Amino acid sequence: MGRKGGMSKTALVEGPLFKNLLLFSLPILLGSFVTQLYNVANSIIVGQFVGGNALAAVSASTPAVNIINMFFMGLSTGSNVVIAQRAGTQKREALQKALNTTALLTVGFGLLLSIGGVLISSPLLKMLGTPEEIFDDTLAYLILVFVGAFGNLAYNMGSGALRGMGDSVWPFYFLCFCSVLNVLLALGSVLILDLGIVGVASSTAIAQFISGLGIVWRINKGDYGVKLTFKTLKIDSFEAKEIAIIGLPAGVQNVGNLIAALCTQAYANGFGANFIAANNVVNNIDNFINIPAMALSTALCTFVAQNMALFQMDRVKKGINQSILSLVGLGVLMWGGLILASGVLPKLFTDDSAVQAIASQGISIMAFQTVFLGIDRCLVNAMRGAGKSVVPMITAQFGALSRIPLAFFLAVQTDNYLGMFWAMLIAAFLRCAAIGVYYFCGGWKRSVQKFEEKFADQINEARQKAAAE
Repeated sequence: MGRKGGMSKTALVEGPLFKNLLLFSLPILLGSFVTQLYNVANSIIVGQFVGGNALAAVSASTPAVNIINMFFMGLSTGSNVVIAQRAGTQKREALQKALNTTALLTVGFGLLLSIGGVLISSPLLKMLGTPEEIFDDTLAYLILVFVGAFGNLAYNMGSGALRGMGDSVWPFYFLCFCSVLNVLLALGSVLILDLGIVGVASSTAIAQFISGLGIVWRINKGDYGVKLTFKTLKIDSFEAKEIAIIGLPAGVQNVGNLIAALCTQAYANGFGANFIAANNVVNNIDNFINIPAMALSTALCTFVAQNMALFQMDRVKKGINQSILSLVGLGVLMWGGLILASGVLPKLFTDDSAVQAIASQGISIMAFQTVFLGIDRCLVNAMRGAGKSVVPMITAQFGALSRIPLAFFLAVQTDNYLGMFWAMLIAAFLRCAAIGVYYFCGGWKRSVQKFEEKFADQINEARQKAAAE
């Protein structure tokens, strides 16, 4: 990563286009694998050393925890895009304002969520019908998650800021550090201090808080040309609006996806324990095969934002097209691999032959989504990088919510559990088709025009500078 005048000057706006985009996405990809492995490790610690009820308590709180995490990730997209646009223009003052605003919004959202979350934890668990025998453990775990929400939000927003300035490596370092620290603290709190589920939840909160502080340290110590200090912290109304315009729809989109998944889970429960277990296997495999598309498209979001700030539209279009083509090619290979391995993969998760058979069928059906999944992810993140977040939210909600009637008519009404997998596949295709139609039928052109109108002065300055050089 080069520097120019103390400002962040990343390889995303110059040099070999796709090679640099891949290098930028690699830490994001590895971080996603680390997250998946950490989640497995945390469940093993709770299940093996605390007990079955504790594991059930963690599972019962998972929907609420996932909603929090996905909303945070959506908000961080806003800071990522806005800071990437400011970093792309190499304007230190604008970048500093965006960073200051991100920091204060993080504090405000974190405090609001912590206080509000603690107050609603008990009513929320009662509304979800949490069993009485695990209610106290679940409540304690969820309260501590909310108390530690600030550290989680600080890490996510700070990571978005670093990626926006062209640094995807340090967020990965802190993610690895947080994961290892969390596991060590959890083991110590359970095996040495005998704190049970309270110790596990506290360990997560502490590790996330430390990683959040680490992100702030890196911003101040790194050569980004900006600093976070109490003296300079001030919210800029324009930057706050820009972050909210992009981040809030992305957060709502993520939450909407989870709500749709919860609704269809009710249908899945009706097909019995074997199907529920098999569905869990398919979802776990689905999470892993989504990682390459998620990583490259997340990097593409930063790439589009930085290059649009310099109005390098030819480079933007090439980046989008090459990302789509590479993910479609990879998707075809993954489709074939999943079909061939559909009978083997379930055996990694369970010895139950009935569950294996159902999961194998589900993998064979769901495998086809790898062919078009990259198109959807790339177009969504390209639109966000251009500052358009509402349309991707609408198309994603259309796809997510369509799963509910599709599952009802294809599975419940026909009494065929395979309809659940077909519903997921068709809904994913509809989501991809919706964003594709919008993008290729004028949506992208209108986004560029709106971006030009909003940042006309900066764009003209960038063009004059490029012409002079």
